[in-house]
Amino acid sequence: MDTPEVIESLGGVGNLTDRISKRDRERRNVIERRKEEKQQLSVESEQLSFFQETFYLTCNKVKDMLDSAPLAQTSALPGIFDKINKEIQTLWNYLSQSKIFLKVYDIRRAQETLQRLETEAADLEPKLLPKKKFGFKNRRPAKKPSDKSLDVTDGLKNLNLSETVTSNGATKQHNELISKYTDSASSLIGKSDLTLTLDAENVNKNDVLLSDLTRCNVRIYGAPSTVHMINLKQCQVLIGPVSSSVFVNNCDSCTFAFACQQLRLHSSTDCTIYLHVTSRAIIEDSTKIKVAPYSWSYEDQQSHFNLAGLDVKTNNWDSVDDFNWLSSEKHSPNWSVLKPELRVKFWD
Repeated sequence: MDTPEVIESLGGVGNLTDRISKRDRERRNVIERRKEEKQQLSVESEQLSFFQETFYLTCNKVKDMLDSAPLAQTSALPGIFDKINKEIQTLWNYLSQSKIFLKVYDIRRAQETLQRLETEAADLEPKLLPKKKFGFKNRRPAKKPSDKSLDVTDGLKNLNLSETVTSNGATKQHNELISKYTDSASSLIGKSDLTLTLDAENVNKNDVLLSDLTRCNVRIYGAPSTVHMINLKQCQVLIGPVSSSVFVNNCDSCTFAFACQQLRLHSSTDCTIYLHVTSRAIIEDSTKIKVAPYSWSYEDQQSHFNLAGLDVKTNNWDSVDDFNWLSSEKHSPNWSVLKPELRVKFWD
């Protein structure tokens, strides 16, 4: 039996029991924490595994549709490409929602895969389904310019489709895109200090290309199929409902207003976008981007929404995914919501 002196040297029976209990609690806490960490790793692994299986299986299906498209009947091609574009848009949305548990490498790999599919679809569709070229019937009457330095063009008045814009700084990539679309798209290329207008008859279900414009005011009435805007500087561009996607690249100090299913904005800065989008907008390598609800209106706009197949009631204008900002806890510094008092109320 321990003597009082021994018990006292151990700090007392009570203190010894407390220390043993404390060590036991710490040991159990460590075991529980390790167990939770192991479970978390397992969950993340399962999420990644499920994402990769689902994502790349769907990518392979889209690739199979693209490979088989040249063998399909012409009458079936519109439906095939509509399905392809919708599947690609769904994949972009799925990637955006999954980035919270994906590593940067996995996100970049998925982005590159989608971009390859998107490019292949954009290249193949005009080849198999060439759009009708411009007509000039029943054009919107030109408004009288309010400034002598500005010109009004509707359709392609005073615009040479074959002109190159290398002197305006167009890159090889720009020229390749221009070359691909000039025969089938409504194009405005290489202009400065002008007011430019495209009517619904010229753009409905057509692709639209705007490239190398500086200090131009552009009005596009109707329901384009897709819109590409490249290398625009200090421009204001107002567009009717776009049935699929709007692609914006290398634009600076511009104001845009458009409605679409999907927005992809790259390498742009100091731009304000009045947006109606039925999915989630995606930006990449862009800074100082401001968004606000789509507010431009014009006669027959509702019929163009119907033609484009856009739901007027579904607008995710303030849901923007920045692929250069992967944190889900902090807001991206590259985009913000434009304050209501700063928004344009009257466009004309």
